[in-house]
Amino acid sequence: MFLNFILAHRESTRLMAYQVNLVRKFFKANEGTTIKIYGFVDGKKKFLENMRYTWNSLDVEPIEIPNVIDNINRSLANPSVSFGLAANYVYEKYIKNNDNDIFILMENDVFPFKEINIEEYVKNYEMCGEIRFNPATLPERFTHFWLGFLVFNKKLMKNSEIFGCRCLESMPGIVTDETYWVDCGAETFYWIQKDKEERKIKQIKTVGSGGDDYDPFVSDKCIVYNIKTDEDIEKLPEIFREKYQNNFGVLVYEDFLIHLERLGKQNAPRKIKWWDSCYQRLMSI
Repeated sequence: MFLNFILAHRESTRLMAYQVNLVRKFFKANEGTTIKIYGFVDGKKKFLENMRYTWNSLDVEPIEIPNVIDNINRSLANPSVSFGLAANYVYEKYIKNNDNDIFILMENDVFPFKEINIEEYVKNYEMCGEIRFNPATLPERFTHFWLGFLVFNKKLMKNSEIFGCRCLESMPGIVTDETYWVDCGAETFYWIQKDKEERKIKQIKTVGSGGDDYDPFVSDKCIVYNIKTDEDIEKLPEIFREKYQNNFGVLVYEDFLIHLERLGKQNAPRKIKWWDSCYQRLMSI
């Protein structure tokens, strides 16, 4: 059996080594399971060779992501459309027809910070991930997975053929006659709704969102809790508190995952300097 990590990077190589090394350090598997890491080679042509070189230097298998998917030029599309298409391409090519392994899709600014056996974590579930919705569309509740961290347990996952990751710009309502724009991951709504009461989904929630009391299937708010105030500092694991600034706005998932919130897309020197010091402390544990 394989535990397959698919790391979704586009153009920049800045966070590759951080992510690969932390994945190898903190994600564990059972005896007999082989960990395999893949990485997106994605973006404008001038960036691709450096991406391939960096992945190879980290002993990661590159995945070439086409620029044109579903007849859409992703260079001209908004980021939600582009990432949804790329994630869906990988799902169709690598995950959909595999019935034996576990796959973890991770956005480029998501990192583990505590040892966890992900095989045990998801062993009784079809999928693990954060479920979001847009309150602006209520009474239509398009509950769908955030694509930043998704775990597919293909031994248990049913209805793989109807799963999709794309953004939908004209998603038809169920209780209204209107159509709606829904972010990347929108298509996962249909999989979640199929035999909904029998679905085995492990929901991962941000620290501060309310824990077990927060349920995206009934709440009137989609709570994704960023660390943005002095009062929030206690919600950060201690290893991240030194020189943390509120405008960094990171998210912590349960007690093992941190999302650096757009660091892979923005030029933020102070934030990357803070993260570099955090990374050094994590690697020295």
